[in-house]
Amino acid sequence: MPDAMLQPHSKGKFVKLLLIANLCLWVYFWLAFAQASYRYRPDPLGHPAGTGYTYWGHSIAVTESGLKYPFFKTVFYVQLPSFVIAVLVERVFDPRLISHRFFVGVSMAGWSLLATMLLSFLQWYLVALVVQKLWRRRSRHPLAAPSHAPSTQASG
Repeated sequence: MPDAMLQPHSKGKFVKLLLIANLCLWVYFWLAFAQASYRYRPDPLGHPAGTGYTYWGHSIAVTESGLKYPFFKTVFYVQLPSFVIAVLVERVFDPRLISHRFFVGVSMAGWSLLATMLLSFLQWYLVALVVQKLWRRRSRHPLAAPSHAPSTQASG
């Protein structure tokens, strides 16, 4: 990691870098989602599938796993802490975690994904702050103590 990114005079540069990288990841996600999505249709086999991640009639993961898609898998693993928090909060409101309800044309899983996206910015903001703090602490206290020069005074 470049020292210039974590110096006190560039206090917010590392935070901004991580938040911009997170934004780029979500832009990639939503573009890939738009390309991979299909028209929402209830599970044709009649099994109790969820409504997947559905936004105004366009879905992924209605009957298949979202992890089937490389873009979803990438976001899932990179944003895992945010996904976990969003699912825990969702579980409070819907213990079954499979909801066939929609609100404003968005499935409940879709709302959970939006919450994950918002939480991910907090996640990476906090990660950046912790990394900056640890880096500054390490910079102030180098691991190797400076060696003392041998005495130039003659003994005796």
